[in-house]
Amino acid sequence: MKKIAIFILLIGIFIYTFFLSYWTGSYLMLEPNWKDIVVFTPETVTDRRDIYLLDKWIFAFKAQPLASITFLLSGIAVISFCIYFYRKFREKQNQKKEI
Repeated sequence: MKKIAIFILLIGIFIYTFFLSYWTGSYLMLEPNWKDIVVFTPETVTDRRDIYLLDKWIFAFKAQPLASITFLLSGIAVISFCIYFYRKFREKQNQKKEI
């Protein structure tokens, strides 16, 4: 039960920091020198709305590193918990087949 509570808390942190990082990255469009900041968006792009999502994430990492790192770490933790729960489920299924 304790592991499930931690898992639910991690999902909440992951979702919150995901939207916080996405929101922070969207401010790249408001930068006057956005063409100098982007890495993956082609130079031929003239409209700010066409900036690649990856460039927005990189900008979010530069603007708010704590929220972005928390997003990554909580994502890794959520994936790890999913793998843990899946392995535990498979282990129980294998034990039932042996009986």
